[in-house]
Amino acid sequence: MTSLELMTEEVQVWVASLDVTDQRYDALARLLPSEEKKRAESLTPIAARRFVVARGILRTLLSGFTGTSAEKLRFNYGISGKPSLVDRDDIHFNISHSAELALFAFSPDRPVGVDVENERPVRRLLDVAQRFMSDDELRTLVDTAPDERDAAFLKAWVVREARLKAEGKGVWSGSEHTNPRPNLTHKLFAPRPRYIAAIAAPDSDWRLYTCAMKD
Repeated sequence: MTSLELMTEEVQVWVASLDVTDQRYDALARLLPSEEKKRAESLTPIAARRFVVARGILRTLLSGFTGTSAEKLRFNYGISGKPSLVDRDDIHFNISHSAELALFAFSPDRPVGVDVENERPVRRLLDVAQRFMSDDELRTLVDTAPDERDAAFLKAWVVREARLKAEGKGVWSGSEHTNPRPNLTHKLFAPRPRYIAAIAAPDSDWRLYTCAMKD
């Protein structure tokens, strides 16, 4: 990939499809180290293919930003599994995917969190909301018209998850009842039709730029 550039006070979100040709899949799979390939082997076939594509695209983008070949990039992982580059503190990134769409967020000067969900009916919506959402969020959801409740839930979910991920946490990490720090700000956006996403980062002086990768 050609050289990419990040500006301070900027968050870039790259939007990419995980539905790729076999030729593209093979090229991306060659970028992954053995431990990531082994992780893919533990997943179902569909999930494994999407994992490989997402990790290959992440490595491709990071290579463009850092100038390091995609195959040589090495990751550290936080308590909740959030990756960061070994020996690099000049680029922060996060990834999320739902169905066949993936988002890749990057910033040069602050941690970022991103989350995306495809619009769909949510099973046991109120049960899930009661476990993971604050009392205020739950009351708002209960007061929402039933035919609008799925969309409202997904919006609240992506915001909460993006904010937690910006802190290196996650909904499934045991931090479901932890309130993210107040200086985080977030933006909601629709990366593609029938998808809802949120991006979060500290402070409010950052701009969001979205970029579409060619399928």
